[in-house]
Amino acid sequence: MMAVTTSATQLHELDDLVSRVRTAIQRPGYRRRVLADIDVPGGVSTLRTLRVVATLAADGDPSIKEVAARLGVEHSTASRSVDTAVRAELLRKRACDTDQRRARVILTDEGQAILDAATEQRRDLVGDIVADWPPHDVDDLVRLLSMLCHGLDELEVRSR
Repeated sequence: MMAVTTSATQLHELDDLVSRVRTAIQRPGYRRRVLADIDVPGGVSTLRTLRVVATLAADGDPSIKEVAARLGVEHSTASRSVDTAVRAELLRKRACDTDQRRARVILTDEGQAILDAATEQRRDLVGDIVADWPPHDVDDLVRLLSMLCHGLDELEVRSR
């Protein structure tokens, strides 16, 4: 594969745009739309935790350490978020089979229902934003963001 040279201007613009997307999804208006008519103790933070638990559950019930790593937060921060979700009966904790000091985290039916509702609202919101875009532009955005996410994941793997 031929190496592609990316200019400093392109990298500056890409960095700025990635930061703007991150900021945009943290704004109150976005959060209100995602959480509309959904009562979630802990708000978007709890939703992020539920989403990570659901994603990691494909490989078995995750530990809080695994949840923290995927969220990119300290273990204590993930533990507090998990505890908030457990108190709200959105997650359950159980002792790890191989290490009783560790807890495994399980999404409850209520947690899955809330996650599904918020995911639908988030997808509707994104759908509204790209509604006037040509389908090939949406395809390109999905492809390029997938490549960016893959690169970010690889960076994390290499830095361990």
